[in-house]
Amino acid sequence: MAENFENYSDLAGTGFQGGGGDQTAPEDEFFHSVYIAGQSRKNHLKLIEEAGKFQVRGVEYNLDEVHMVITHTKDILAKIKTVNGKDTIECFSYKDGAPPWHGTSKLGDGSFRPCPMTSAERAASDFCNPCRAQILIAGIYCKPDGSPMLTEDRKPVFIFIRGKGMRYSNVSDYLNDLFNEEELAPLFQPVTEQSKDFEKRVVNNKRFITKITRDIEQSSFGSSVNIFVLERVGQLDDGTVMKILKLSKETMGKFNEKFDWSKSKQAASSGYGGDVTPPPADGVLPMEDDSETTTVGASPDASTPEKPEEKDAKTFSFDDIEF
Repeated sequence: MAENFENYSDLAGTGFQGGGGDQTAPEDEFFHSVYIAGQSRKNHLKLIEEAGKFQVRGVEYNLDEVHMVITHTKDILAKIKTVNGKDTIECFSYKDGAPPWHGTSKLGDGSFRPCPMTSAERAASDFCNPCRAQILIAGIYCKPDGSPMLTEDRKPVFIFIRGKGMRYSNVSDYLNDLFNEEELAPLFQPVTEQSKDFEKRVVNNKRFITKITRDIEQSSFGSSVNIFVLERVGQLDDGTVMKILKLSKETMGKFNEKFDWSKSKQAASSGYGGDVTPPPADGVLPMEDDSETTTVGASPDASTPEKPEEKDAKTFSFDDIEF
């Protein structure tokens, strides 16, 4: 006997969703993870990501270097443990606002745990000792000359790297060098102590094209670890820097949505949307950069995608970008 399915619509919420839940394809992510493949393997496109090569997930693969113009940086704290081969967040702090900062774990009275201010203070706490600082750097993916890489819709491509573990020091040192740069003329008028401090913290790192290459260091365990090497290779004019600042402000919400995992951990969200999006309620982090250790002698067995056609450009230009 034929019957309308809508008579049973109340059961819709108890059905199986299929497909592993709503997940965003890497190509559709707003921020694309940049990582160094720890070993050669097939990715979601069935292409071989070569060990030791840069991968811009969802955009380009098997590169020797990557260029970007920084739009956002963020210090975070993460206590991560490995469960069944997956990194899982046990406590996380987005370090939002002025200190003291708090993690996502709670004390016996139900309040959120305050974060120690220094690595020495974390080391003295049994709970916080495994917690480690990480640095997130996001920005506009560009060519070596600084001209932005664009999508088919003429929109800029946003990428990010994560300085953690042995990759933390180089990233931190690069940002510190820019922070302490004394040769830059003030961008804002009138010049005040507050404006100078703001420029050092927020603006200086946006005034240059940043080139990212790879080096290898030996860990204390004797393994070879891929690390990021950051270098400034060109300075942007003041007008372009102001446009970068405006773009950074306009995309701040998307940055927080992507990387403030504390909100996701407190909300009962399910699944995750690709690489290093806010994790689900159980805190499981998807792997965005494989193992840090290198695999020597791995041989690719598939072709890599062609790079987008490059056009001559002398400076970073917003003329053809659609926002």
